[in-house]
Amino acid sequence: MSYINRKYSTAILFLIFINFGGSLAESSNSDESIPNHILCYQCNSAYDPRCGDPFEPFSLGKVNCSLLSPLEHLPDIRPTICRKNVQKVYGKVRVVRGCGYLDDEYLDGKCLYRSGTFNVLAQYCSCRGDLCNTGNKHGLVTALLFFSITALFYTTSL
Repeated sequence: MSYINRKYSTAILFLIFINFGGSLAESSNSDESIPNHILCYQCNSAYDPRCGDPFEPFSLGKVNCSLLSPLEHLPDIRPTICRKNVQKVYGKVRVVRGCGYLDDEYLDGKCLYRSGTFNVLAQYCSCRGDLCNTGNKHGLVTALLFFSITALFYTTSL
């Protein structure tokens, strides 16, 4: 194996480790002492731009939704999912992430899109799993992995 192939192979393995190793680290942040718990990011891009897209979760608030007080209008329902809502009104985008109380058919990977009058657009996404409301979890790393593999095959074919 040539030096260049070895270098690209090492880079690809590193990207794979980052892509999937990060997921394992996130899922190990759970609190096993609380049954049926769920951890979600909770923020609003109107107050903290890191909450928007692209998402920068490194120092944003995480909340154990299971410890939240019940909502006044849903007194017997505990949060079981995470949500990410994107609203665009008159061209201004706001992203809100937090706990969700009611399951819906758009759970895990499917989002509900709505549009209205006066240039109003909304996207509602929900997911089940700790810290799952980041949005596209592996988008950047997957793209880097794809380009690395493409570059590897391109250079070996020369």
